[in-house]
Amino acid sequence: MKMKSKAVLAGCCTTAAGFGVVYTALYCRAMHPPIPKPIAGKRRIACVGDSLTYGWGLMGAFRKHAYPAALQEKLGSEFQVMNFGICDRTLRDVADRPYRQEKIYTASLASEPETVIIMLGTNDAKPDNFDADGYRHDLRSYISIYRNLVSKPDVILMQPPKVFSFMGKVLDGIRNYVISGEIHEIIEQIGLETGCTVIDLYALTEQHREWFADGIHLNRKGADAVAEAVFRVINHQK
Repeated sequence: MKMKSKAVLAGCCTTAAGFGVVYTALYCRAMHPPIPKPIAGKRRIACVGDSLTYGWGLMGAFRKHAYPAALQEKLGSEFQVMNFGICDRTLRDVADRPYRQEKIYTASLASEPETVIIMLGTNDAKPDNFDADGYRHDLRSYISIYRNLVSKPDVILMQPPKVFSFMGKVLDGIRNYVISGEIHEIIEQIGLETGCTVIDLYALTEQHREWFADGIHLNRKGADAVAEAVFRVINHQK
């Protein structure tokens, strides 16, 4: 019996170690995602964002079923929907992991998009990251920089989804009241000031805990719901 118990324990440890290796590999890829390559002749859409854009909640199928991939299916072959999402990043330049310090940001600028979709703010709602004036300033800067690209893209702003608790707490200390309050209001105000279309993902998701894998990251149903909301806006603009 003792030998059998040891064998079972060894098997469990091996499985746990294997899972740890796989998780580490997936996390490293999420922190250093492949950069999309623009395809000539396509109408390009650049999806700029954090892990919600990348597709972290879709374990093992990240970019395959993330909202940009679902949007690609809805729009068809005339378009190229490019996923420029990278995990843990903030909109603010003065924060723990600013999006604009990444190569993928530079690649999004070089992609010559006709539409840019910005969804950044969830990680800004962490206690050490948020500053309302800084968020407002940097969001205006993003809009200005993208609009002044040679391709002169339309810019769509997305108010981040609701954050739910998972196993009794909210992951990473992200504060839902900041997302639903100041961040939501700032994006709305700047959308009005600049003429950018705003998509309210908070209202879309606030009654749908089942759309999230861990309270923060969208599962396949949630990603498809976001893609559908974006599709309606782009389809209206075509």
